[in-house]
Amino acid sequence: MTGNGKAEVTINGTKVEAEPGRILIDVAEEMGVFVPRFCYHPGLKSVAVCRMCLVQVEGQGKLLPACATPVADGMSVNTVDEQAVDAQKGMLEFLLINHPLDCPICDRGGECPLQDQTYAHGPGSSRYIEPKRTYEKALEISDLVVLDRERCVLCWRCVRFSDEIAGDQFIQLVDRGPGTQILTFNDEPFDSYFSGNTIQICPVGALTSKPYRFVSRPWDLKSAPSVCAYCSVGCPLTNDVRRGELVRTQALPNENVNDFWTCDKGRFGYHYVSSQDRLDTPLVRQAEGAFEATGWGEALATAAEHLGKGARVGVIAGGHLTTEDAYAVARLAKTTVGTPHVDSRIQDEGAPYELALRLGSVAGSTATLNDLAGARTIVWVGPDPKEVLPVLYLRLREAVLDHNAKLIVVAPRRMSLDAFATHVVRCDPAGEARAVKGLVDGSEATPAGDVGDPLVACWGPSSPGRDETAVFAAVIELAAAHGSKLLMCPPHAGSQGLIDMGVYPSLDASYVDASTPGMTTREMLEAAAAGELDTLLIVGADPIADFPDAELAERALAGGAAVIVVEILPTETVARGDVVFPSAAYAERDGTFTNLERRLQKLEPVMPPPGSATEPWKICARLAAALGEDWGWTGFDSVWQDIKANVASHAAIDVERLAQRAPAPAPFNESGYEPGTSQAGSAAAGAGGTYPTGHRSGAPFQTGQNWPLSWELRAFEAKQRPGLIPAHEPGGRGSSNGRGEASSGPSPALAARRKSGDPFVLYTGRFIYDEGAMVSRTSALRAIQKKPFIEMHPEDVKELGLSDGDEAAIEVGGAPRRIRIVVSDISKGAVFMPYDQAGLRANRLLKGDQPTVVVTTP
Repeated sequence: MTGNGKAEVTINGTKVEAEPGRILIDVAEEMGVFVPRFCYHPGLKSVAVCRMCLVQVEGQGKLLPACATPVADGMSVNTVDEQAVDAQKGMLEFLLINHPLDCPICDRGGECPLQDQTYAHGPGSSRYIEPKRTYEKALEISDLVVLDRERCVLCWRCVRFSDEIAGDQFIQLVDRGPGTQILTFNDEPFDSYFSGNTIQICPVGALTSKPYRFVSRPWDLKSAPSVCAYCSVGCPLTNDVRRGELVRTQALPNENVNDFWTCDKGRFGYHYVSSQDRLDTPLVRQAEGAFEATGWGEALATAAEHLGKGARVGVIAGGHLTTEDAYAVARLAKTTVGTPHVDSRIQDEGAPYELALRLGSVAGSTATLNDLAGARTIVWVGPDPKEVLPVLYLRLREAVLDHNAKLIVVAPRRMSLDAFATHVVRCDPAGEARAVKGLVDGSEATPAGDVGDPLVACWGPSSPGRDETAVFAAVIELAAAHGSKLLMCPPHAGSQGLIDMGVYPSLDASYVDASTPGMTTREMLEAAAAGELDTLLIVGADPIADFPDAELAERALAGGAAVIVVEILPTETVARGDVVFPSAAYAERDGTFTNLERRLQKLEPVMPPPGSATEPWKICARLAAALGEDWGWTGFDSVWQDIKANVASHAAIDVERLAQRAPAPAPFNESGYEPGTSQAGSAAAGAGGTYPTGHRSGAPFQTGQNWPLSWELRAFEAKQRPGLIPAHEPGGRGSSNGRGEASSGPSPALAARRKSGDPFVLYTGRFIYDEGAMVSRTSALRAIQKKPFIEMHPEDVKELGLSDGDEAAIEVGGAPRRIRIVVSDISKGAVFMPYDQAGLRANRLLKGDQPTVVVTTP
């Protein structure tokens, strides 16, 4: 044992230091020695079932599996010993006895670990000539996944992922002996939000993507790293383009954010980028009411005329904008135009993010996703993360099941976290704040007695349109009482970056209190509806579909104000615009997204935008120039020079560190068989260590050098893109410019006081698949979204004289509407309804910041 407590291990003649107990296959890989494998995956627990990674360990009477052998001081290992090489050849010969060898028609051809390792480690010929085992081909086990059972090598990766990581036991090994196969039960679909991960980790072509099936070969693809544009977790992705069309996205590993995973919305919801109805040229509405395509000069001049109204201009930005877009929107509004009325909260209107300043120097998280694994207690107060922040759900599940954190969930209705939560506090309708305060003062005795440190308090806006002031204030009080960290969870990929850059009515960039607080989104829409605003600039937002009061949004856009829209796709808001500018999508541009832990990650362009569409920050700069102010921006780097000079919280961000490229291809360093590959004196990195770079090609965004697959292995190149979190100072501010304190909610007796015919407290929330402008462009996802329904307490349903599955009547726009009832674990007196499902949008029912709904028998 060395002086620093590490074990000294010799691998293929080279000594290396590593933490005792680390898995041998990891240590070897980090020093540049690749041990072939099929069942092993760094994101899963080792099972050693494929026997491909057998190596010679000095002093052992038999070969040992490198994926299940911990290193120890003095261990001497040989991965290229004749006996080990012979075992590798024999294992591959055995695997190919029944494998169909249909590489010419298999989607994995060209990027298949079995194919690649057979070439590198296989015997070259087989002694087996017997007929191969066959199954019915190409089973569509879901709308997204196709199964070819005869290709399967029984590595269990898909089963282990479903059991260990996702907790969705839809796919399993069935039958015994030579008939063992991967299958779903009783023809049930593979109904998982994370099913696409099994496609990516499958080491053969047994599980393939239905949308990508027979679309391309890897050598036809142009690829680049990026970040998912949907939720605020910010999962890194690779985008693959063929002939100018985005055809595939895959998860890019980042142990700080997503480990190796992404949700199916992020993986399959990319079709909008190459949609045929993308906006590709500026549009100006003519006197007769019709749009006319025009040049940028005319459109900018028309828009500038409307924007020159100073404080009678309102600016509403959507949550899918990048950090650079956010800075440009704030600068255009608050400096160039001279209006304080700018806000980025659409669906999350009513969320007082500025209250986070009471805990620290940032209006955002002080905790990271990695802090969840080290927490003694996690308190969750917010939406169902499996629906709106899916990979955060996986991190919470891992924290509880693998790291023994205690999870306390406070919510008025059942959610996915309840399945493994330590305590569930089922609060009364609108009583979340009172329940959270019960964890502080002990009135919620059982869960309060189980709160221990370190604690991570998690909060996110749980129901669009509801005033969350009291709830968030109570969560902050809980965090302050324990001196703990806060994980603030806004809904969208760009939500936190918009707050950071000052696209917020009460805060300027770097969380400085605005000298003149502006109107919120709701107040701007009310002012526009009343004719008190002359112009509305809407950047990347669709208030009619997303704002939690569709009727108010429609009145605002019809209230006489000029409407200028920057958008990717035609939306209901675009249809009511006067000037429309086409925007670039995330795969078409440089930029950064700031995720819910305030981590900045880099987007790289992989394809040009259609027509003359361009980035929103460029559009803002052009509008500023049309108004007589030249910002001098020439590209992404010059925008960041401006940000670093004017946004104190981001002054130390080194953008170059966000954009490190993969090393140049070095195929001779990819195999343990080649001479000169050992790296004498190297040290295998442990947790938080520095990983070697420059010795491996085959990055996910460098197709053509795909052995070994870097997303199949540790993906060292991905570790060069960890993202950066701006520093923050502890100690909060005593006040803010947001809403004042709200009451803690109704008393526990609220439900008992309800009378027949009284309105129910209305909760709503997005589901992972809905009618959103981006996700609905993917036909496979649209086909599996849920139909509209409402959840009600069993006693409330019984009082209506109805049963589970019956239809009730609710009033929508002054007319009755029938809707299916689902009896659920929800507080009595409350109703839950999905926010944006096909056929009925909940924002047609929402009014005010404490919405209610009357439910009657039809």
